[in-house]
Amino acid sequence: MPMKTVYFIRHGVAMHNVPDPNTGQIPKHDERYTDPSLIRQGEMQACELGVKLKQMGLILDGDVEPRGRLSSSRRSSDAMDTVFNTKQPIDLVVCSPLKRCLQTASHIFPNFSPICCHGNAREAYGMHYPDRRSPLSQLKAEFPHVIFHHPSVSTEEDLDWQPHNRETRDDVLRRIDNFLAWVTLQPHKSCAVVTHGVWIECALLKYCPQELDFGKKRVYNCDCYYAHLVCDGDRIALKNVQQIA
Repeated sequence: MPMKTVYFIRHGVAMHNVPDPNTGQIPKHDERYTDPSLIRQGEMQACELGVKLKQMGLILDGDVEPRGRLSSSRRSSDAMDTVFNTKQPIDLVVCSPLKRCLQTASHIFPNFSPICCHGNAREAYGMHYPDRRSPLSQLKAEFPHVIFHHPSVSTEEDLDWQPHNRETRDDVLRRIDNFLAWVTLQPHKSCAVVTHGVWIECALLKYCPQELDFGKKRVYNCDCYYAHLVCDGDRIALKNVQQIA
């Protein structure tokens, strides 16, 4: 059965994750917190996770050239019919188009190029300003080592984010399913996905709810979960899931 190794990583602590000292509230509806950056704590978290993954043999020294081109079409079953070693170094890094994930990925994988940005890895969007992405030209200038691959990150402005409507849980799950299906099409063996807490929680609660104690456990900043992504025809599953950081 075709299988890949996937590492789901939540971004480090960003500006909007710090409650207001006066109200104790998270500034979701403050336009000043549009697409916020990591704070120093988040940068350190990402760097420390990078060191840990390197010690585990998952990040190679020096520049990394990804194995194969990104693909949008299904490959033959013969090309994927391999069981991959769990110690296979990460050879594909994909992240959300929001700055906190782009920065986290850049700190964890400082010598990896290119990093792939995919719109389906982003946080639930709409209404909350921290989940509205920056203009594409600004992101490209700040992150020249990133490929903005998905159609939803091909426009200058964030056309998905709306001030009065927010994605439902089912909307996020559809994006997750589409994203995981896309990962199975890639020629790479081991993929790191730098994304968001709600995104990871939705994925794990759908495919392996016991890993989050059926919703009682949360995913925190720079948590990292390992899984085998298994594809059987049109059916996708996450197997052998465990938190490694």
